[in-house]
Amino acid sequence: MLEIAQAVPRTVRTSDGRVTGYYEYGDPGGTPVVVLHGTPACGAGFAWADTGARTRGIRLLAPDRPGIGDSDPWDRGRSPTVDMYPPVLSAFADALDVGKFCIVGYSGGGPYALAAAHAVPDRVPGVAVVSGAGQVGVWASVDDFEATDRRLTHLANRAPALARVVLSFSARFARVAPLTSLRFAQIEMPSADRAVMAGYPSARAGLAVFTESCRRGAAGVIDDYDALGRPWGFPVEEIAVPVRCWHASSDRTVPIRHSEELVRRITGAQLSRWDAGGHLAIIDHFGEVLDALTEIA
Repeated sequence: MLEIAQAVPRTVRTSDGRVTGYYEYGDPGGTPVVVLHGTPACGAGFAWADTGARTRGIRLLAPDRPGIGDSDPWDRGRSPTVDMYPPVLSAFADALDVGKFCIVGYSGGGPYALAAAHAVPDRVPGVAVVSGAGQVGVWASVDDFEATDRRLTHLANRAPALARVVLSFSARFARVAPLTSLRFAQIEMPSADRAVMAGYPSARAGLAVFTESCRRGAAGVIDDYDALGRPWGFPVEEIAVPVRCWHASSDRTVPIRHSEELVRRITGAQLSRWDAGGHLAIIDHFGEVLDALTEIA
């Protein structure tokens, strides 16, 4: 059984007046590490990381991106892009009096972690990208993703209003009937990921990463899908801070070639392959990731 900490939603108001929702795990007085969630997800999904971070003296900060959880949405002037996120992340860190911080970007959080490494290298000594999604339109395609993510990304790009309706219904159903919802979700999962999900104390706990992302509606998650379904807006080749990547060879949600291509483009980047496990392999190997970041920092 996985050891799951209580995921307590918190908020902080940044200097620009925006509210950012976040979760905190590990050692409150430890070295700060920011962990960026995937899609459709939020910071509540890292509750399993509490003990590993605490034993290593790490304060793990898991912010929700704009419009997700309790975070204020993007301004509606234009569709958000990945390269718009670093100022939001920097303002969040400032509000918590955090200066420098390493970043773990998981799945759809990987591109945002790389954007921060590119935009504010003076604050980010190192980045870990785990099962990271590739740059659609450059070396990756929406069709590379698992069926549900593929459909939602296409809808987010082409019919966002419909995408919000679809995702809102899914989130409501997951809250009312978590066991049935989880069974539907597991249809697309390989056996390794189903085994990880079986370690959660309940279906509701396993789905919190999704249901909590839609606390105030599905618009923020759909914005996330939209941004990840287009080019990121910055050249990864210019990233100069250390980048380490991890990816399971049998990951069906995001294929490992996305990470292989990423490390080919960034000077000095390294890729470690996990031969066992799927997209959720991070849960079993997170200590390894944190130890590597500690060496970088």
